[in-house]
Amino acid sequence: MEIPKGKLIAIGGNEDKGTEAEPNFDQKNNLNFFELQILSRVMHEIGGHAKHIEVITTASSIPKEVGENYNDAFSKLGWKDVSAMHIRNREDAQNPEYIERIKKCDGVMFTGGNQLRLSTIFGGTEILKILHQRYQNENFVIAGTSAGAMAMSNTMIYQQ
Repeated sequence: MEIPKGKLIAIGGNEDKGTEAEPNFDQKNNLNFFELQILSRVMHEIGGHAKHIEVITTASSIPKEVGENYNDAFSKLGWKDVSAMHIRNREDAQNPEYIERIKKCDGVMFTGGNQLRLSTIFGGTEILKILHQRYQNENFVIAGTSAGAMAMSNTMIYQQ
């Protein structure tokens, strides 16, 4: 088996996006990964703030809000070339514009939500084939949080 040239970054979930702390909340540990450290690492692995990332919000039930949250978070890191793909169904996944964007970006970030949506919408699509090809053959980063991380494996952990 050939070793892939790309990188997978599986993030547990609810990573710090630089949001303000809750009022009257006394922080006692560093579990919220201060200063956007995880997303900063994603940016570093993709090649820095001059590179282009596509945030794929398919798993989320509130895709536009989630996309805006990531755009805000990456902006705090100085990353300007951030776009969101709100792919909601298999028809969207066949959209030539989205396919072209996947071919041209430097990395992708799958958001959290319902991981089954990711497999049912992307399974067998051109986008999935391109992601696999780029991950195998290029220094291409696929990052994901929560459902976006769980859907990276061939065998997903689903329900209990």
